[in-house]
Amino acid sequence: MKNITETLWDRLFNRLPQSEANEAIRILKQGGSYKDIDIFTLKEAEYQVVHHRQMAKSAIIAYRQWKKSRQVRRLFSVFRDREGAALRIHARNMASLFLDSRRDFADLSKRLMQSISNDTELQNGGRNAK
Repeated sequence: MKNITETLWDRLFNRLPQSEANEAIRILKQGGSYKDIDIFTLKEAEYQVVHHRQMAKSAIIAYRQWKKSRQVRRLFSVFRDREGAALRIHARNMASLFLDSRRDFADLSKRLMQSISNDTELQNGGRNAK
C-alpha cells in the first residue's frame, strides 16, 4: 500500500468546495501570525480529536463484540452478517474521522507554534520593536 502524505492545504481542497478551500487557505496564509489561528480554533480541533477517538473506539469494540458472538451463534447468520458489514464500515469511518481530526489538530498546532516563534512582538516581551 502506498503511503500518501497529504498536507493541510490538500485536506482543505479534498473536504471543501474549491471556493471555500481557497478562502480558508488565503486566511491562514495571509496573516503569518499566531492571530490567524486562535486558541479557540485549536481547542475545537482538540475536542474533535477526543470526540472522534471515542467514537472510533466504541465502533471498534462493537465490531469486535459482534465478531466474537458470530462465532458462537449461527442461527440468524444472514441478518448478523449484514449487521457485521454495517458495523465494520461504521468502525472504519469513525477511525478515519479520528485520524483526520488528529492530523488537522497536529498541523494547526505546528502552524501556531511556528507563527508564535516568528512573531517579533512576542519575542520582545510584547514591546514594540523600534
